[in-house]
Amino acid sequence: AHSMEISCMEVGPRSEGKWPKEWGNFAIQNKRYQEYRDSKRLHCGDASDVNFLHKIWTSEMKNRTTDSHPPLKVVVDDGAHLAAHMAQSVFFWFPRIQPRGLMVVEDIQPIPEANKFRTQFLPQIMSDLHYCGDPAQPDMDSACFPTLQPLLASIHCEMHICVFERNDEPAVELSLEDSTMPKGALDLRTCKALSNSF
Repeated sequence: AHSMEISCMEVGPRSEGKWPKEWGNFAIQNKRYQEYRDSKRLHCGDASDVNFLHKIWTSEMKNRTTDSHPPLKVVVDDGAHLAAHMAQSVFFWFPRIQPRGLMVVEDIQPIPEANKFRTQFLPQIMSDLHYCGDPAQPDMDSACFPTLQPLLASIHCEMHICVFERNDEPAVELSLEDSTMPKGALDLRTCKALSNSF
């Protein structure tokens, strides 16, 4: 298992991409903190930063697929609960999960910071899930999210949580650009498939 934690990153001003000392390192309270750091399973940084995710994935995680470090089966996003952070997490991790694996996004409750995930991102990815054409030959011009649509099996949302299930397609190694949340991810008016519903 691997974890990303922002509070143990380099101490300094938040404006410089660091973590203010007065905010504290929450992760260090775990009795196995140093063990996880030493084994490179606890990665200190901002998990909403796609460059950080890509660096950790390529240098610390991807090449460790042994018996003790199997391919991704389950990814849980339980971070800042900001809509853009949660959506970015889906764009980065979901394609890298093995067939029939799961991605869990927590705390999508109706609060201003998370609302666009529910009201803008979810309608678009649900539209892709319910594509009515031949799933083997989807019209990628009409998919809201062409990097996610071919990999979706199901989406289950209940209360404050969504579970995204991978289909039988193999995991995909996307470029940094294709792993980055597209501009319209939090504005459903940008999706061609949904443009007639406004």
